Amino acid sequence: MTAAARIMSKFRLAVVQLQVTSVKADNLSRARRLVKQAAGQGSRVVLLPECFNSPYGTSFFSDYAEKIPGESTQMLSEAAKENQVYLVGGRDASADTEKTNYCSLILTFPKMFTV
Repeated sequence: MTAAARIMSKFRLAVVQLQVTSVKADNLSRARRLVKQAAGQGSRVVLLPECFNSPYGTSFFSDYAEKIPGESTQMLSEAAKENQVYLVGGRDASADTEKTNYCSLILTFPKMFTV
């Protein structure tokens, strides 16, 4: 069995639920801490919830929208690398322009790139 096959034949997946507030920096800090905790418990893949960086609701989308890359994707990329995990974060507000927002799923890898 190859090294890659051994690694992927058994792994731990963490599904993170976290409380968010109206303070984006606090939400990002909380998410980063929970990713570290999940990795410390052996998780190789960590899934964050939809809207991990903001309150949920269409009324919040414009206020919390970010371009990609941005503050939230930077945190995801850093957390994946620091903790050597594959990290998934759902975003309902990714800004393309000031008037257009998109629902996005951010997938980060521990050693490679962000998709």
